[in-house]
Amino acid sequence: MSGLRGYQLKLKAGIYDAWGGGARNVLGVLPTGGGKTRTFADIILDRDAPSCAIAHRQELVGQISLALAREGVRHRIIGPTKVVKMCVNQHMEKLGRSYFDPNSWHAVAGVDTLIRRKDELRGWAGSVRLWVEDEAHHVLTRNKWGESVLMFPNANGLGVTA
Repeated sequence: MSGLRGYQLKLKAGIYDAWGGGARNVLGVLPTGGGKTRTFADIILDRDAPSCAIAHRQELVGQISLALAREGVRHRIIGPTKVVKMCVNQHMEKLGRSYFDPNSWHAVAGVDTLIRRKDELRGWAGSVRLWVEDEAHHVLTRNKWGESVLMFPNANGLGVTA
């Protein structure tokens, strides 16, 4: 079992209840600093199926990558080389080893790079069973955040926001 706090466990249970009740996409809301990243990293670990966590800034990509690494989840990073290096350096500094794996079925992605590489990633994207969109209040059908989640036609979705 995870080391989530009570309110995080309650959020996680609500997400699973919504998916179990037939919802395809769910919005999880916690205040800033409430542990949204920690909570969805725990969900990714539970699901043990291809996943993609999406963020819009390199700092958030790094934060998500480190949260997954702390859970022992090896993952690819879909972003510029400098972002990959930043994430690997964070893993090494905080955990003493890297959890970056360019062949992993789990990914952390910058939204802009994800969209730019859409054609190249099409096969993998079809295998993804869970997408997570950080700062999900940005998601609209006709913007880049909405476009990014549409890349995963076979996945449940989890948007998180404060």
